[in-house]
Amino acid sequence: MKIKSFIFILNFSIVAILTIFLYILYNEQQNKLTNLITNNVTKDLYDTNYIAIKFLNQNDQIYSLRPLLDRKIAKNNLIKGFILAQNNKKIFISGDVNLEIPSEDNIKHNIKHISLQDLLTKDAFLIPINFYVQNKKQHYDLYIFLDKQKLRYIFLELKYKYLFLYILIVSLIFVILHYLTQYYLIDPLLKIKKFAKKQGYEPENVFIEELNEIKDTISLSFKKLDATIDNLYKSSITDHLTRLGNKIFLVKELDKLIKNNTQKFCVIFIDLDNFKEINDFYGHSIGDELIIEISEALKSFIFKDEILTRIGGDEFILVLKDCNNKEKIDIRLKLLLKLLEQKWIIREQELLTSASIGVTIYPDDGTTSDELLKNADIAMYEAKKKGKNKFVIFDNDVKHQIDKMFVLKNKLKRAIENNEFELYYQPKLDSNEKIIGCEALIRWNSKEGLISPALFIPIAEKSGLIYDIGKWVIYESFKQIKEWENDPILKDISIAFNVSVVQMRNEDFLNDIKEAIKKFNPNISNLQMEITESLFIENKSRALHLLNLIRDMGFRINLDDFGTGYSSIAVLKEFQIDVLKIDKSFVDEVEDKDGKIYVKTIIDMSKTLNIKTVAEGVETKIQVEILKELGVDIFQGYYFSKPLRKKEFEEFVKQRKS
Repeated sequence: MKIKSFIFILNFSIVAILTIFLYILYNEQQNKLTNLITNNVTKDLYDTNYIAIKFLNQNDQIYSLRPLLDRKIAKNNLIKGFILAQNNKKIFISGDVNLEIPSEDNIKHNIKHISLQDLLTKDAFLIPINFYVQNKKQHYDLYIFLDKQKLRYIFLELKYKYLFLYILIVSLIFVILHYLTQYYLIDPLLKIKKFAKKQGYEPENVFIEELNEIKDTISLSFKKLDATIDNLYKSSITDHLTRLGNKIFLVKELDKLIKNNTQKFCVIFIDLDNFKEINDFYGHSIGDELIIEISEALKSFIFKDEILTRIGGDEFILVLKDCNNKEKIDIRLKLLLKLLEQKWIIREQELLTSASIGVTIYPDDGTTSDELLKNADIAMYEAKKKGKNKFVIFDNDVKHQIDKMFVLKNKLKRAIENNEFELYYQPKLDSNEKIIGCEALIRWNSKEGLISPALFIPIAEKSGLIYDIGKWVIYESFKQIKEWENDPILKDISIAFNVSVVQMRNEDFLNDIKEAIKKFNPNISNLQMEITESLFIENKSRALHLLNLIRDMGFRINLDDFGTGYSSIAVLKEFQIDVLKIDKSFVDEVEDKDGKIYVKTIIDMSKTLNIKTVAEGVETKIQVEILKELGVDIFQGYYFSKPLRKKEFEEFVKQRKS
């Protein structure tokens, strides 16, 4: 209920109570007036009756009574006149000569009980006059007529008097209540309402204590709310871990610089190299401490009026001033690389870091914060592609490379639709140089020629197209195994197909494998799934669950590129790897003493865990002899064969076997 409605109901209730009270009072006054008049009239009537009887007992001249009645009329202005009658016949009239004896219904006989109704409605009041003349009883009827007009006027005057009093009191009550409620209640409440909606200032102290408390409570709530909003705003522009500004803060500051600054400034995009592996291998708490240490180091690197923010897990943005001189920029960037390429001691753990840095310069590389950040991000990825631990300043060449990659991505989409991919097969041989299987390697036969997987696979992973490409690889591998099952020479050849970590993240990955099995019904013992170490780092528990399901289907698991990441004996044992592929970088150094020791260590560890070893990238006879001596189980490389097309591979196998 609105307060105005409540005030109206309150006023209405007060008026109703007052109305009832005044009505009762009016009725009492009316009754008193009626009693006063009736008592007066009754007294006169009885006096007249008494005097008339006494007079007539002493004087038998009836007409001599008339002057007596005239005097009564003169003394009482409520009496209009008298009629003296006998047997309903008028003897004489005193007062108004036009009076007539009324009908029986309009005569009041019992004058002891006269009501207001009688006074106003009865035409006459009858008094019997009985007296004796010479011992003979005489009877007359004396009709008394009251002045009804005067009576009505008296009662109407009383009514108007009370009505005026009623209107006056009600008006006063309305005015006083309206003023009091408006001034002390409604106006303060409306001010408090506006204040509560932040449409007005805080009202001054009000008369009603409870309203004052409400106003003070709202004021206190606003202060707390403002403090909360201020804290939330600070939180919204602050990185929770390092207390540096975040991306929201960065964009606001960049917009201010662009609006107010005519000088050149640099936007430096820093991405730590391999931080995810450190974070996941050593734990998030150590990773967080490393980020804090790096942020403190970066604080010491920037000048007072420069900006440092953290916009992601291992991503920092610096805004450096005075970027007119390219040589000065290069010097500072080299110092920045050196600062980030160092050994950090976190909880007695030695962590080595480096960073890839992308740089854009305002206004050369963009005139908005979005352009500057986007181009700095592009330059940073170029630094990563060039081998990491480098900085790249955005320019037209970088933009051209990005445009080229964008075009390649669009072509990649069409390649999937046009079925431009083909599987090549690189043979695998055992220690007796007998072909036992192959690795399926995807190739893209575009209109411009053969495109290397090293170029299009990263783009496919970043754009999400790797899922469709990987699904195609699975289907083609299963289809090929099924086809070779009908060939007596090729039926025992196994195929190792590669799957991307990005591909395995997809919830439909297992369903794709199941559908391929259902469609081709291949001999699964001849199929091997090749994975990389990054699968363990991303989500260890999910990876373990996923590989157990794949192994339960009958697949063997190959771990590719072993030795280049963070894999350990514990990981190999826990994930029950079937085949370990020794990375080409170690095979290349096997002729050296140290390289030989390293490969020997890997092979001995694998034999202890009952894991087969594959040496990939074998290119010379000496490498083959050393690897055989060390105990490698399987060989793969250009020394035996490059990756071959399907028919070429089949001919190669048949020739070797014959």
